[in-house]
Amino acid sequence: MKKILKFGGSSLADADSIMQVASIIKQTLQSGAEVYVVVSAMAGVTDKLTGIGKDAMKGGSTEDKLGELIDIHEDVILRLGLDSDFELVRSFGNLSTLLSETINQCPGATDDFAMWNDELLSFGERLSARIITAYLNKTGKEAETLDAREVILTDTNYGNAYVYYQKSYDRIRVYMMNREKLQVITGFLGSTEYGTTSTLGRSGSDYTASIFGAALNVSEIQIWTDVDGILTANPGLVDDAISIPQLTYEEAMELAHAGAKVIFPPTMIPALYKQIPIVIKNTFNPSAPGSRIGQDRVLNGAITVGLSSVSHVSLIRLQGAGMVGVKGINARLFTCLAEKGISVMLVSQAFSEHSTCFALNPSEIELALAAIEAEFENELSLKYIDKIRVESDLSLVAVVGEGMQTTPGIAGIIFEELGKAMINVEAIAQGSSRRNISFIVRDQDVQTAIRALHKRLFERKTA
Repeated sequence: MKKILKFGGSSLADADSIMQVASIIKQTLQSGAEVYVVVSAMAGVTDKLTGIGKDAMKGGSTEDKLGELIDIHEDVILRLGLDSDFELVRSFGNLSTLLSETINQCPGATDDFAMWNDELLSFGERLSARIITAYLNKTGKEAETLDAREVILTDTNYGNAYVYYQKSYDRIRVYMMNREKLQVITGFLGSTEYGTTSTLGRSGSDYTASIFGAALNVSEIQIWTDVDGILTANPGLVDDAISIPQLTYEEAMELAHAGAKVIFPPTMIPALYKQIPIVIKNTFNPSAPGSRIGQDRVLNGAITVGLSSVSHVSLIRLQGAGMVGVKGINARLFTCLAEKGISVMLVSQAFSEHSTCFALNPSEIELALAAIEAEFENELSLKYIDKIRVESDLSLVAVVGEGMQTTPGIAGIIFEELGKAMINVEAIAQGSSRRNISFIVRDQDVQTAIRALHKRLFERKTA
């Protein structure tokens, strides 16, 4: 039986956490499984590297922040009893050189910065993988580090690179042939055909685990984090949120896209293709069963599996009498947004076609407005389309579950509860799969909304 064990940054926060991770790895090996380990950067390290990068690009000093980063890793090295002349020292030297060169050259082009920034961010996973490899070797388990840049091939969309699956699978399989040592693999990373470093998106180490799992045809992918699986709601908003024992790939994707942070959405793609179960486990409570994501599950009368939300979103409303019955309005609208690289979270349109509204990240509002105004300049000047309206300080909420597809009146239940709580809904959308009903409320109402819905939809589970 082959298993991928992926450990996130919260599982690698300090020396004690790394010892616990090593214990889990060894216990899994003792069970007879063939194990491959994927690791993220240590907790907080990617954020620190991001801050260093911003300072460097402005020509500012990075010495203090780099010193903090070195101290974090050196403290762990010392507490784990690793050699002081450990290879990590050379890595810090390479990082210092990279920063010095950047401050001197100060590349101004966006593409140059994106490429350079991916190289900078790669140090987090490269450092943590080497530390864990060294500790496993010290404690009696032969291991070696695999820099995923050697085998995962991507395009040049730095920061959120597209993976060339088949070429990457072939490289992984060739690399793993006749390897006897335990492989500790850097998550989050790939490389382009030009040999430059690319990253797979924030939290992309989950994705790395799934890519390796699909390439190696493993029987299970385990994502180890600091909670007992995927919860029915954000525990910061709902006190009695509980772990979801089982859910389908589609349910997990819907929850993840709507804000659940336990798993990175693209992770499901390779696993779904190969139908490999993904299990979310708690590093600090390994006996907990966690959440199992698979192709199917037994509903047992359950209508929903969870609630998810994204706060601080904005809504753009496009409306006007000149939109009614005009072919291609929405095609033009979303094409002009896509050309600017703007991602839309939710779309809602009335049957009359008189108005369309959509939600997006507030940071993209100015770019979106400029794109829409340029595309519809003629219609706006002739008053066929009214002045574009923007609403901010909103939250997107999604109610997700396979059982919703066959349950009459579920939308009525949801909006009845919101009505009882005196919450006004700004926009509504239902996914074509019928397993997701999403809506927009004010930021100030999101906690009340989720608590009311959680009590109604999960009262049997929490009773």
